[in-house]
Amino acid sequence: MSSVENQIKEYDYLHNEISQKIELHNKLITFTITTVVAILSFALSKDNYLLYLMPFGIILPISMRIAYYRSAMAKLSAYMIVFLEDHIDGLKWESRNTPLINDHTCMASKSDKTYKVLNTLPNYECLVLSIVCYILYFVNYINGREFHVTTVINAAWPLIFILIECIITHLINSIDKQKTAWIKYWQMLKERKNE
Repeated sequence: MSSVENQIKEYDYLHNEISQKIELHNKLITFTITTVVAILSFALSKDNYLLYLMPFGIILPISMRIAYYRSAMAKLSAYMIVFLEDHIDGLKWESRNTPLINDHTCMASKSDKTYKVLNTLPNYECLVLSIVCYILYFVNYINGREFHVTTVINAAWPLIFILIECIITHLINSIDKQKTAWIKYWQMLKERKNE
């Protein structure tokens, strides 16, 4: 088997791996939304404000898993760009897609804004679910209570979950920067290997 055939096989394998991670990502999002809606439906039928915090036990771990999948996709894509796409004619998807994602100047200004919004909106599902859960918790906790220090503390401490989700969402949305960093790392590794 020739070197090019091996590289094409490796490219196919890595491309399939990326596709699997995209599929897992989509399944996790669907599972998260379905589960959180079910928990919130149950919580709405009960008189217990703590039930609105239960979805965080699903949202945060799944967000971390999604961040991991997205990071792995960036790493694989960067590897394909550096080690494979330069050597195989006609296989340039990752190389051509990366500048498009990182540099929107090639698009018209109106469509550029639409592209940015549509491209980042899907990454905020878990953050939106977290905010909804907190609002429901807050409204149900405050309902009929007098304001004093304990009330404020108990109303505010779940904001920690929102903060954690904001950090995870930021990581998910910085995958393109990670991809650029991985490209540089793989290039350095390639140059060292060639020395």
